[in-house]
Amino acid sequence: MISNKCHYALRAMLELAKRQPTAGPATIVDIAEAQHIPARFLEAILRELKQAGLTQSIRGKKGGYALAKPARQIHVGDVINIIEGAFFTPATGEAPSPTSPDTDVFESLWDDANAALDQLFSRINFEELAEKARAAAMANVLDYSI
Repeated sequence: MISNKCHYALRAMLELAKRQPTAGPATIVDIAEAQHIPARFLEAILRELKQAGLTQSIRGKKGGYALAKPARQIHVGDVINIIEGAFFTPATGEAPSPTSPDTDVFESLWDDANAALDQLFSRINFEELAEKARAAAMANVLDYSI
């Protein structure tokens, strides 16, 4: 399951991708309003994505956040791995359960599931998502022409 934090990170990256390359950097407030994300929470997420090299902050009057590289070079899996890590990991902090001969079967299953999800999310880049979002927005525009 993907956390709210990860959903917010993905939506923030999508917003930045939609603005690339013509709109320039976006402020935290701009991104938060466009994607309905709490601004204080978004600030920490963008800082984390910046540390990972996916976003950059630009200072100055027309500053804000932008993608650190072209949207086609940033994949959904990059963001998920930064925010979430692996999807299927053993529970931590619990007393170890007795192992059985079948324990390895499940560990192998979790490894296979992670590999399949990584492969899927590594194929989808933010340029593709931004194009889909723009197309969906255009489809929702009312046309009053006669």
